[in-house]
Amino acid sequence: MNFLIKNEKIYEFLDEFIDSNLVEKGNSENTVSAYKADLNQFIYWLKKKNFSLKTITEDNLENYLIFLSKRGYKSSSISRKTACLKAFFKFLLKENYRKSNLMKNINRRNNTKLLPKSIPNNEINLIFRNLNKIRKNKLRNIAIFEILYGCGLRVSELINLDLENINFEELEIKCTGKGNKQRILPTNEKCLTSINDYIDEERNDLNTKKSKALFLNKNGERLSRQSIWAIVRKCTLNLNLSSEVTPHTLRHSYATELLKGGANIREVQELMGHASLSATQIYTFLDNDWIKKEYSKSHPRA
Repeated sequence: MNFLIKNEKIYEFLDEFIDSNLVEKGNSENTVSAYKADLNQFIYWLKKKNFSLKTITEDNLENYLIFLSKRGYKSSSISRKTACLKAFFKFLLKENYRKSNLMKNINRRNNTKLLPKSIPNNEINLIFRNLNKIRKNKLRNIAIFEILYGCGLRVSELINLDLENINFEELEIKCTGKGNKQRILPTNEKCLTSINDYIDEERNDLNTKKSKALFLNKNGERLSRQSIWAIVRKCTLNLNLSSEVTPHTLRHSYATELLKGGANIREVQELMGHASLSATQIYTFLDNDWIKKEYSKSHPRA
C-alpha cells in the first residue's frame, strides 16, 4: 500500500483483512493477491473522489461499480471485485468500524450470458414491416410491439394496462409494476397512434363485456401472459432473426437502446421500474463501445 487516506485506519484494516483471508479463512495466495489488488484499486478511487471509508454510502459504491464497467472491465472481473468488497465491508462491520454492511444488497453476478441479446435495429425494422403484413389482429399486435419495445414494459404490466392509463395528450402511459408501484412512462406518436388505431378499429368490436382493459381477447376479456408470449413468438417466428424474440427481449432492447443513446443509468432505472440500481447496471456490461459513441437521441423510434 503506497498511501493512506488521511485520518483513517484503512491501511491497518486492509492488512488485517488480507491476513484474515490468508490465515483464518485459508484462501489461496492467488485469491488473496487478487483481493489486495482489488482493494488497492478501490482505495485509490476513494482518494481520487475524496471519499471517506467511514462515511461512504451505498450510492457511492454503486457508482464505483459503474465506473469499473465504463472502464471496460468484463462482468467476471466486476463480479470478483464485488465479492471482494462484500467480504471487506463485512469485515469492517465485524471490527465495528461500520454500523452496517453497505455491500449487503449490492450484487454483480457474472451472468451476462443469461441476458437476452439486444435486437439489432435492422431486425426491429423487419419485425415492424412484417407486422403490417399480418391481417388477423394486425392493429392489436402492432400496438403490443410498440409498447413493449417503445416503453419497456414487463408482460404483467402490459396485460394490466387499462384504457385510462393511456394519456394521448401528454404522450404518457401509466403502468403498475412490482409491489404495486406505479410509474409514468413517456412514449412517442407512433406508439400512441398504434394504440388509438387498435382501439377504434379492433378493440371496440370485442368489448361486449364493457371491460376497462386495453388489450382484449376474442371473448372480450383481458389478454393473459401466455397470450402475449404466443403473440410475440408467432409474429417473429419465420423472419430468420439472429435470436429468438420474446417480450423480455423487447424490454431488454428498450433499456439497451436508451443506454446506448446516452441516457443516465438512474433515469433508465426509473423507466424500467427496477427497485435497485444493480438490476439496471447489468446492461452496461454488454457493449463497451457505448462509451466511445454519441447518439442524438435515446430511442430509435422516438
